[in-house]
Amino acid sequence: MNALPWLATAQQSIQAAVQADRLPHALLIHEDAGAGGLELARWTSQLLLCRDRPRAPCGACPDCQWVLAGQHPDCMSVQPEGKSRQILVDQIRTAVAELRLTGHSGRAKIAVFAPAEAINANAANALLKTLEEPTPSTLLILITAQPSRLLATIRSRCLTLRVAAPARAEAVERLTQSRGAGPWEAALDALNTGPLSLTEVDPAAIAATRRQVIEQLGQLEQQAVEPPALAEQWAKDELELRLACTESWVTDQILTLAAAHADPTELRHRHYSPAGSWALNIGRLLEFHGAVRELRALMHTSVNKSLAVESLLWRWAQVRTR
Repeated sequence: MNALPWLATAQQSIQAAVQADRLPHALLIHEDAGAGGLELARWTSQLLLCRDRPRAPCGACPDCQWVLAGQHPDCMSVQPEGKSRQILVDQIRTAVAELRLTGHSGRAKIAVFAPAEAINANAANALLKTLEEPTPSTLLILITAQPSRLLATIRSRCLTLRVAAPARAEAVERLTQSRGAGPWEAALDALNTGPLSLTEVDPAAIAATRRQVIEQLGQLEQQAVEPPALAEQWAKDELELRLACTESWVTDQILTLAAAHADPTELRHRHYSPAGSWALNIGRLLEFHGAVRELRALMHTSVNKSLAVESLLWRWAQVRTR
């Protein structure tokens, strides 16, 4: 039984390509956050390295177990290192050099890059050369929730597999089965994410943080708090969670307006009151939503988080209308 049934379509595509000996040398897994991109990469690695070929991936042989434990000599993981939170050019060069060596299993050599959007410019150029001149019997797997942040030339040299998050009811069921009862739906709404993002977090704390974020945005609107003070607080305390909650809430406001069947041509000029307490200029709301997403993407860089958040919160002050 597939532990993550929503991955079945992607798994079937990969298995068919392997059986037809048409698997490309590079896969780009475009996942919704928390949908299981890393799990799909791990499954693919087991499929290629499994000793029990008729039942691959068997999940029980030493090779499958080594992949699961992250210890297979022919399957390497490339992730951001250090305070920069980027994948650097030296990491790419090391991975490429390793891929060129004879494999331990004699079946395949695999490198998994996650999150792929953390690959910086110099590293991306080094990776591109490998994609253009791949080593036989190697597979590069790039995992990202933001494919637009990758070079177009990299995307064009990969087979893209879409991994969408499961339906909300299915996600809640999985979390309840694996972790017990809890406010899972509220936590999923707060982060607008898939269930695998919540495997080690407190759902009640996430829901509480979202409520606090909404309250603080209201305080900004009412000028009860200034952006610099709030930015300093956010930068020191779970910034990424607060930005995720901000994005999900703003998304909800936009979807609420859309559900009211507003004329798309007028959307950017309409005002909207989410709780009757303040009005939002929809055009600016859309722009603010984009700014939040952009800042979340920069969390993997050396951006000055305090200044960036302060700038974002000043933009929020411009969203409100009087």
